[in-house]
Amino acid sequence: MKKLLSLSALTLSMVFSQAFADKNDEAIKFYTDLIKMQVPNAKVSVLKKEKLENSNITSVELSIKVGEQSTQDIIFVQDDFIFPEVIDVKQKRMYRQEYEMTSLEQQRAEFSQKAKAALKNEMQIITLGDKNKPVLYVFSDPECPYCRAHLAGIEEELKENQLKLIITPVHGKSAFEKTALIYKESKNAKTDAQKIAILRKYYDENIKNYDKVSQKELNTYYALFEKYQKLGLRSVPTLIKE
Repeated sequence: MKKLLSLSALTLSMVFSQAFADKNDEAIKFYTDLIKMQVPNAKVSVLKKEKLENSNITSVELSIKVGEQSTQDIIFVQDDFIFPEVIDVKQKRMYRQEYEMTSLEQQRAEFSQKAKAALKNEMQIITLGDKNKPVLYVFSDPECPYCRAHLAGIEEELKENQLKLIITPVHGKSAFEKTALIYKESKNAKTDAQKIAILRKYYDENIKNYDKVSQKELNTYYALFEKYQKLGLRSVPTLIKE
């Protein structure tokens, strides 16, 4: 009799488990269909599903690929409900925030390894500082506010490191025009002070008028950006120690 009851409980548990899985699958399908409505050529797949501790909520990690570009996302589902974030008040945990921080660290580590190999042969570099100091590569953008803040303290950083700047804008055409002019003018600069002055000229958010740039020059720096984007560059400034 005990065995029959045990079997019945197990069967019932499996039925409920399947019901919840089906409900979750409906929510996941709804979300993936939503992505495809916004980006018709996106390929969305589930990487991992995992129940949150002490909860009936399931975290769902998704892979989203559009052409050669790919990214990952996470949602939280329970039955017919989808949550963009789950906060555990008792444990003081924010699950999406934890996921994004971990993902960012992994992406940066992977990009660092790939970029180091490419940087050995990179010609589009602006070098500043003492060659006897540790090398720090900096991926930067003249229209990025965080890159401007980094540039503001560059003299302080040069006390500890030699800096090698690779300007790879993540903004629009004007950022690439400024990039082309920075590289062009830096070739004639003989001192760090002159190079920094050129950088600050084009990183200034108030700059309005500057020389025109040919499409050929633009294409050079579009290609530079695309090369490192394919290797995993996702944000600027990104710093890599040699």
